Amino acid sequence: MRVVTGVVLGVFFFCLTQEAIGQRFKATGILGINMAQIDGDSLFGFNHAGITAGARLAYANDKIWDISLEMLFSQRGASDRFPNRGKKIRTQYLEIPVVLSLRDWFIEDQKYYKVRADLGLTYGVLFNPATEIFDVSRFNNQDISWLVGAGVQLTQSWGISLRYTSSLVNLYKSSDSPIDLQSYFITLRTELNF
Repeated sequence: MRVVTGVVLGVFFFCLTQEAIGQRFKATGILGINMAQIDGDSLFGFNHAGITAGARLAYANDKIWDISLEMLFSQRGASDRFPNRGKKIRTQYLEIPVVLSLRDWFIEDQKYYKVRADLGLTYGVLFNPATEIFDVSRFNNQDISWLVGAGVQLTQSWGISLRYTSSLVNLYKSSDSPIDLQSYFITLRTELNF
């Protein structure tokens, strides 16, 4: 965890020092919904809804790409499609995604790009897990995921994005168990640029 935090802070401070040579930063507020699923839990479909909220700091330049650092609260998990059975896995994460974005369709009169494609990695810390199906004390409290997505700016200030995120780490950390739980989710977000 210390190594990941050090790398994230190193990239962030490197970007800060580059501002003096013509670079700029953009802050964005984020609010959205996750539709989540976990493979290996016998609960099928993207039936678990949760919120995602936070902020992004993007290091934008004159080129068609930018890099951003986000800080997000994210609810994930899995739910049975039949609610009366009461089977659920509820997880909450503090996530730190680092995202490289490729931008296109420049709106000349308002000076912004209309569309973007995203690719990145996310480091997450699990807190407050709950389920009746598995022993939550055996859940991994750290997660690394990859993500891919796309966004559209509706105006210079407002945008929406769709993102797919998939964990690279088994949620269940017991070495003496064949249980393999892989978390993934789709996120629909609204974004407000400041």
